[in-house]
Amino acid sequence: MSQTDNQQMIVTGAGPVGLTLALMLLRAGIAVTVLEKRDTVNLQSKASTFHASTLDLLETCGVLESMQTKGTRIDCVQYRAPDGELLSQLDFSLLKDRVRNPYRMHYEQGELTTLMRDLFVQEGGRLEFGAELASLTQDESGVTARTADGQEHRGAVLFGCDGAQSAAREAVRIGYVEKPYPGMALRLYADADMRQYLPGLSGIAYLHAGEDTCSLLEMHDCWRIVVRVPAGIPESEAMSDAWIVSRLSNLLAIEQILPEVAARDVYSARRRRALAASVGRVYLAGDALHLTNTKGGMNLNAGLHDAFAYAAAAIAFSRSGDITHLDRAAWERERVTRLQLLPRTDENIGTGSERVKRIAAISASPETASEFLAKQAMLDMLAGVPEAMVGNGGRNG
Repeated sequence: MSQTDNQQMIVTGAGPVGLTLALMLLRAGIAVTVLEKRDTVNLQSKASTFHASTLDLLETCGVLESMQTKGTRIDCVQYRAPDGELLSQLDFSLLKDRVRNPYRMHYEQGELTTLMRDLFVQEGGRLEFGAELASLTQDESGVTARTADGQEHRGAVLFGCDGAQSAAREAVRIGYVEKPYPGMALRLYADADMRQYLPGLSGIAYLHAGEDTCSLLEMHDCWRIVVRVPAGIPESEAMSDAWIVSRLSNLLAIEQILPEVAARDVYSARRRRALAASVGRVYLAGDALHLTNTKGGMNLNAGLHDAFAYAAAAIAFSRSGDITHLDRAAWERERVTRLQLLPRTDENIGTGSERVKRIAAISASPETASEFLAKQAMLDMLAGVPEAMVGNGGRNG
């Protein structure tokens, strides 16, 4: 393959993972085409948590300052009782020797998608909407992608960043293993000032009353209240005022807060991993490779880690012609998914008094608290990402 051929690549999916990857390729002088099946980028509210490991990476793209204008900086995580008692607090400043940005940011996924789209287009990237991947073929020198409207696109490699229902994954017949998590999650968007009900509240807090729990997340323009909906409760019932009051009254002054709830939704979660991260010259990233529960906010962060790992490998491949750079990155990202991401997000599901006791014991020691926060910030899940992009103290683990 010639050097010129190495400079043509395809990304399917114009979400935050695909656009971040495409932007880095473009800035490295690689001609990249992004194919998106929708008529515009998807701005549906999904993930909202960005961990310190990911903030350091996004800083290298020059987007962190823009994110801060609509993001909420979170300096500690709290575990609290409904009466306001602080059961445990972990300060992200304990990570200051390991990362450049020792905090968590709450920022809408759609905002990052829009930001990356605008940069990609402004800098000359090719973004095609209404371009649903219909099929692809591979040979020894590259990939030909065909869209539903009959167009063909040729690239040295193709990155499937096209979500949970990935057409790229299906086209190369990569299977997956999956199990649903029981029940659903209810999410309330409250305009209320939650600190008037819980003085001293941090921007991320978990309220516990016995085995009952809910999460509070401060966003730029509202608070999100998230609570598990047990299996067997219909969506319509979970969305009703009556059920919300009965479910949350022992945790929050929900009857006072409810009139200030501007929106509500429910969603289910699945645990899924693709059985491989690549076949030939097709590489999977983000939701096409992994899905997790939402507690702890790790899945999107892992997808962005995928993007940075693949970008570095793709740039090395474009310069050397050695495809093993990308094969190694794919192996690393699949290993992270299987051995670290999914087990840790399963562990985060744990609720109730025993988990609170464990967190309280961890927070009693700066050393154990630092290690716990490093794992929650995914500092040990950066396999494949170049050392130069990692924070002050390198990788944890």
